[in-house]
Amino acid sequence: MNPTPSTGTTAVECGRPFRPPASGALGLTGSFPSTAEAGARVVAGTVEATSRVALRGVVTPAAEVFLVRQGRVVTVPVPQDSLGVRWDLSPGQTERLPGEAALTSCDPGGGPVPPGSYELYARVVVRPDDGPAVESFGGPWPLEVR
Repeated sequence: MNPTPSTGTTAVECGRPFRPPASGALGLTGSFPSTAEAGARVVAGTVEATSRVALRGVVTPAAEVFLVRQGRVVTVPVPQDSLGVRWDLSPGQTERLPGEAALTSCDPGGGPVPPGSYELYARVVVRPDDGPAVESFGGPWPLEVR
C-alpha cells in the first residue's frame, strides 16, 4: 500500500529513496524504543511537535511514522481513519502526538521486516484553514530489529 501524497506533501513510497525535505514549520522530536523484537507488529512512541511559527489548522491524531533502511523506504505510515484534531499554535508551543511504525514490509507479500538496523522517521502534516498543507519531518532515530 503506497499512500498518495496530499497536495504539497512529500511522497513516502515503498522501496523509493527517501531524504527528508529541509526543516518545516514544526520541529519534531521523537521518543521511540531503540530496539524491537523481530516479528513484532509495531513499534510505538511519542512525537513532540514544536511550532517555529504561528500555525493554525487540522492534523491527524497520530504522527505518520515509517522505517528506512539503506536510504530506501521499507514500511509506510499506518493508515489513520480518525477525525482530525484542531491546532492553534504560537511560536514555541509544543503538542504531543502518539506514533506507531509498522514492522511489516511494504514490499509485495509483506511479512515482518528482517532483523537489522533501520532509521525511523516521523511526519506531521498540518492542513491550514486556507492554503496548502504544511509538512514537517523528524528523525532519523535508530531502531535495531533483533
